[in-house]
Amino acid sequence: FELTPGVFEDFSSVQQVPDERRECSVLVFGRGDLEDFKLKGFDIAAKSVADLSETVLVFVGAPHGKHEEIAKRLVEFGIPEKRLRVRGYMEREALKQLFCEVDLVLMPSRTEGFGLTGLEVLSAGLPVIISKNSGFGQALGSVPFGSFFVIDSEDASAWPRTTEGILKKDRKLRLHEAKALRGFYSERYSWSKQCKGLIEKMVKLVDGMNYVWTLLAC
Repeated sequence: FELTPGVFEDFSSVQQVPDERRECSVLVFGRGDLEDFKLKGFDIAAKSVADLSETVLVFVGAPHGKHEEIAKRLVEFGIPEKRLRVRGYMEREALKQLFCEVDLVLMPSRTEGFGLTGLEVLSAGLPVIISKNSGFGQALGSVPFGSFFVIDSEDASAWPRTTEGILKKDRKLRLHEAKALRGFYSERYSWSKQCKGLIEKMVKLVDGMNYVWTLLAC
């Protein structure tokens, strides 16, 4: 039985402000070590934002004492230091506030498990561009209009184009599209419907086993 995570209700309560920002910002998550840089595709994210003038890259998840080291790596991939913000790990409540401060989230992972952070972003009504090499990317690609936000991570040139295309839209429109996509995703991957199906499956298995034991007893 395949159970796909549904929308997080605590994040869906986040109220996004529709007003345009003076400073446009793009968010990425990770630890920032050498292996993480390659697997999470931070080089792709840095190059994508570097091509967009007056757009800031916000990196979240830097370990204590590693902020400058991570910033240096990102700068090497072309993002100007003045357009870079590196922050440490954030708890759930702080993330909700952060999702209200940025315009877009990038998850260009070359390999990924499910990618729950991406689902948290969408749950908060914020646009997210994610690699197809993740469980969330595959799930998102199966709902109406979700494929527009899913990219083949091996095609690095597609990331700057898609990033720019989304950020050029009016903020109200971006948020409206994200909210609509969240609705389609919630309908396709409903927690309650999936859990109900799982319980029904378990009951059938138990009934089947009871029937077998009854035959054996006879």
